[in-house]
Parts: sequence; structure tokens; C-alpha cells
Amino acid sequence: MTTTKPESVPLIQIEVLVPVDVPAEKRARFEHSLARFLFGNDRVRPELRTALTDAGIDFNHLATLSEQRPLGLCPSPGAVEFVPTERLARVCREHGIDLTSGGCALMTFGYGAYEGKQQPPDALEIDIRLPRGAERDVAASPELTRDLVTALFGDCQLPEAARAYLRTHGVDLGEVAARNADALGGPEVPFTSRVSPEIHHYLKTNGFDVDRYGRFDVRAVDRTTTELPNGGAAWSKTTCC
Repeated sequence: MTTTKPESVPLIQIEVLVPVDVPAEKRARFEHSLARFLFGNDRVRPELRTALTDAGIDFNHLATLSEQRPLGLCPSPGAVEFVPTERLARVCREHGIDLTSGGCALMTFGYGAYEGKQQPPDALEIDIRLPRGAERDVAASPELTRDLVTALFGDCQLPEAARAYLRTHGVDLGEVAARNADALGGPEVPFTSRVSPEIHHYLKTNGFDVDRYGRFDVRAVDRTTTELPNGGAAWSKTTCC
């Protein structure tokens, strides 16, 4: 874990408002698991294996196509791509933010944020802090905010290689899921998951059922600061190369 990055490296701070009560001794593992959920890649749930196999899909091959590919030019193990839209890239250029030399997403976790307050039943709320200047443009534009969330966390779809494999075999994943809603646990349960069954079980055991959260809601966008609240821990991830 790290709390600082050189000033030349773009730094995005993400504060996750934790919607469940997690004992102090369990927080390190909980935070790591939650970070894997946020930055994870979407995969088809194993409950659909039989139905997809019957449709001619090799489920193991589909799972392989759904894995995140390592970045060939990046020296940082486990790095993920940060791919901005053209309008987000334009805002970064206007404020002198270089997206070609790497960056870091610094994640903190806010416990007790909902004490006595209503929390959304189907959304994970986050606050985002950006380098100086960019935060004003992003905060003023819902479209730029959505672009930023997608660049950080993906678009909640299978990777293109996996979707191409399904298209080639004439398989519509939405239709397969609708026909097998009972196997998934109900029509409201998404047919993809961002975490392994083991991490899903761990998070659910600790009160955070990832099936309940259909979106990430950005509560506020502000200017970045490298100071962590109350000495809180941070989880750092390279986001572009």
C-alpha cells in the first residue's frame, strides 16, 4: 500500500462509502476484496455454464476471453488500462494532465458514512478527487462524470473478445439469462459478476452483497489531496501506461 505518488504522475483519489459495518480487524481483507470488485472485469456467472454449453459455447474459453489482459508495455504488475473518451481526454489536455506516462488511483474507505442516514439500496456511492483544474469541469458535467467512472471501472460489459465469441455463435447472453433466471436466483440478478465466487461469498458474509449494487454513484467531485483522512489506509493501482 502507498499513500504518495510523485507530483508528475496523475493521481485520482476514490473514497468509497462503505454501506456495511465491518469490524476493524476485518477491514484490510474487506478493502482488498472490495477493490477487486471495483476494478474487476466482468465474467459470466457459472450458473449459466450448462445453458451456454447447450448453446455450443465453451464456457472455459469464454472465461479466458473475459480475463483482463496484461498491458504489454507496462512495467507495473497488475496495472489496468485507463481509456478516456475524447471529451475526457480533451479536458485533461486543457489542464496539462498527461495521460501517457502512467497514473495512480488511490482508494480510501469511509466507514460510518451512513450512520443515521438513508443509503441507496442498489448503488455504491463514491467521492472522486481529481488533479487541480479538472475537477471543476468534471463536477459540472454529468457526461464527463460518467466518462470518468467508465474509464476507471469499466462499462459493466464483457470484454469485446468475449462478446465477439458469443456473436460468432449467435448467442444473445441477455436472452440466455432471461430463460435461466431461476438458476441465477431471480430476474433482477445480473448475469455477469466482477468477482470470483469466493470473493463474492466473503463480501456477502460481511454484509456487502454485490448482487444488490447495480451502479456506482458519484456523490461529489473535488480537488485531489494526498492527505488521507484520519490516517486511513489507501489501496493504490496503476491506471494507465
